Amino acid sequence: MGSRPAIQVRHLVARGEAVLRGLTRSLGTRLALQFAALFTAAMVAVAVALSLLVASSLSQQVERDLATSGAVFDRLWQQRADELSATGATLARDFGFRSAVATGDEATLHSALDNVRLRARVSDAFIVGTDARVHGLRDGAMRDDAARLWNALDEGHTGGVAVLGGRMRQLVVAPILSPQLTGWLVLASDIDQRRMEGLEQLSAIPLKAGVMVRHAGRWNAVAGRALMAASAGTMPEPGRLFTLPGADGGALALARPIPTLGDDQQAMLLLAYPKRLAYAQQDRLVAALIVLTLVGLLAVALVTWRSAGRIIRPLVQLDLAAARIAEGANERVAVAGDDELARLGRTFNRMAGEIEERERRITHLAFNDPLTGLPNRAMFHEQLARQLGSRDGGMIAVHCLDLDNFKSVNDTLGHPAGDELLVMTAQRLTVAAHGHFVARLSGDEFVVIQQLDADSAAVDRLARGLVAALSHAVTIASQPVQTSTSLGIAIYPQDGAETSTLMRNADLALYRAKENGRGTFAYFEEALNERAQLRSRLEADLRVAIRDGQFVLYYQPLFDLATGAIASFEALIRWQHPTRGMVPPIEFIPFAEETGLIVPIGEWAMRDACRQAVHWPDGVRVAVNVSSIQFRHPSLVDMVLSALAHSGLQPDRLEIELTESIFLESEETTLANLYRLRSLGVRIALDDFGTGYSSLSYLQSFPFDKLKIDQSFIRNLFARQGASAVVRAIIDLAAALGMETTAEGVEDFAQLEELKLQGCSTVQGYLFSRPIDAAAAQALLNTNTGLRNYA
Repeated sequence: MGSRPAIQVRHLVARGEAVLRGLTRSLGTRLALQFAALFTAAMVAVAVALSLLVASSLSQQVERDLATSGAVFDRLWQQRADELSATGATLARDFGFRSAVATGDEATLHSALDNVRLRARVSDAFIVGTDARVHGLRDGAMRDDAARLWNALDEGHTGGVAVLGGRMRQLVVAPILSPQLTGWLVLASDIDQRRMEGLEQLSAIPLKAGVMVRHAGRWNAVAGRALMAASAGTMPEPGRLFTLPGADGGALALARPIPTLGDDQQAMLLLAYPKRLAYAQQDRLVAALIVLTLVGLLAVALVTWRSAGRIIRPLVQLDLAAARIAEGANERVAVAGDDELARLGRTFNRMAGEIEERERRITHLAFNDPLTGLPNRAMFHEQLARQLGSRDGGMIAVHCLDLDNFKSVNDTLGHPAGDELLVMTAQRLTVAAHGHFVARLSGDEFVVIQQLDADSAAVDRLARGLVAALSHAVTIASQPVQTSTSLGIAIYPQDGAETSTLMRNADLALYRAKENGRGTFAYFEEALNERAQLRSRLEADLRVAIRDGQFVLYYQPLFDLATGAIASFEALIRWQHPTRGMVPPIEFIPFAEETGLIVPIGEWAMRDACRQAVHWPDGVRVAVNVSSIQFRHPSLVDMVLSALAHSGLQPDRLEIELTESIFLESEETTLANLYRLRSLGVRIALDDFGTGYSSLSYLQSFPFDKLKIDQSFIRNLFARQGASAVVRAIIDLAAALGMETTAEGVEDFAQLEELKLQGCSTVQGYLFSRPIDAAAAQALLNTNTGLRNYA
């Protein structure tokens, strides 16, 4: 038993040595391969550069050699032409020959031509007369070819290449003068393979020579047929080096033009230098470079391998230490020296310490709110799940609470003030919770977990204490702030056995507490769950109504008291539910505002009202109510502009009715939207005027087109003392500011007469008409009776 620890230690040491060898071999191999790859790349680049340079030099040398061989051919050609020209000129000046030509003595001509053919070593000698007749040729095909030379001879050509009887000949011409021109003596020397072989023997390089003739649109070889086959029957531009395909890599070739006598003929001297011979020097150089590259590669690999071994040993120690740190150990490495690896080791040790500290902070941040220091949502769920799992017959109460009107603090005093309020709230909650678990879920939402024993009244006491603790005025940013909280309670196990169920039910109870007036608490009841389901169904029905177009607009007329005519209609939305029938707006508009569905509903109402109003007389406007939620939507102005554009309604015939609630948030943004709407030409009316707290300040901020006096003032016009004076004051104020006034809810003639006396601009109410559908509104406009029916 005593030897087992020693065996384990030896096993660990052996394993570490194996890891070390493996890492050394792996990293060393990578370093060696990298340096070898760099060296190889450099050598390949050098080899490519040298190969390109040598290839270019060799090509230039081959071109010069081929050009020199071509010059030799030119000299031989000219030497033969001079020799034949001298022989021909001698015969053409002979008196007897000229006499025979003049008299047409065929025997003498044939004898003279046979004699000169032998002396000049030519294959044929003949005469072309000025009348294009040919003498001295017995072959009919050759006579025809010779006759076709007449044009070139007549133009003064004295030599060149031409095809006679299907064979290429070098022709030399001597004019016959007696003393006038009577014809031309033509000496024809064959151009054949033997002549090309002679040229090849005179060349300083091992080339192949041939002559190609283009006759009747086709190139043909008269000498050097193998070269003609390699060129595939085509000829490149003369004087430029090109490549001929073939065995052993083909050949480098050069074409030189040869003068011709035929009008439709071309001739080329083709000189070819086999690549195998031309590039032999380059191949030897490439082989030497390959040998040098391999030797250098082996040397670099050896040096790199030895250097890598010294470098990676400290790295192996760092790797092992990093692995132990990854396993959770507190590890450091030994450092010696002051080179780069030593500095790396010291940096590693410093980093290891910082990692420990960072992990501690990360763990704290992962489960704690950075602003208040309270546990966050993740820690709350973990804590509640742990408590639910450990309870055996006991109860747990979840208190879910948030601050009332916290958003107004953020909007009026700024987010730093809101953060300060949250910190103070966390501190006060921690004290009031008396040791129970407190967490911040998000924003201004907090939660307290209370463990219960036999004292069920403790839930009520704790809830009251929490509400009371947050119901005192505080000073934030040098401003007094009155705070309060609403709190909802769900109790395990009767209100839910799981975390999600308890939280959902606590939220429902919180919502009930806010409905009950805020600053209080409420317990979860099953009825709240049923109500939540009803709200969910209502939201689903509203979305179907938006999709299927179940909404309809009704219109209530507004009459001008000065003219008695209909001045405008107020568009009022109704919901034609497929099973519930006509649903009044009071049953769905507030919920639509809560869920944000008021935005698409309001957009539909705006578009439909504009579409209907464009068919009314020009002087009749349409008024559309815009919710404060819809007003704050970024697309409001673009939506109004689109509705006007698609309907064709003039902007001054659209009146947007707003309530004072639009000023509760960000007055600067509200005024910016109002002025943007005004810039379109749209009229703006302030609805329910007189029911808010700061109506007069709103009138100073923006010049509304109309004030709509709330119907509560009209209803109490004669029933409440001072109501008439308030209405008169509103009408006078509006007149002084250049605004119109509309009295809402006019229901009897006494109210109508009083409003006339006080100078109200327009009236609306059940006295004149209930809200009616679009067809009835159009019919009312067609009768055009105005207020005469109500006089």
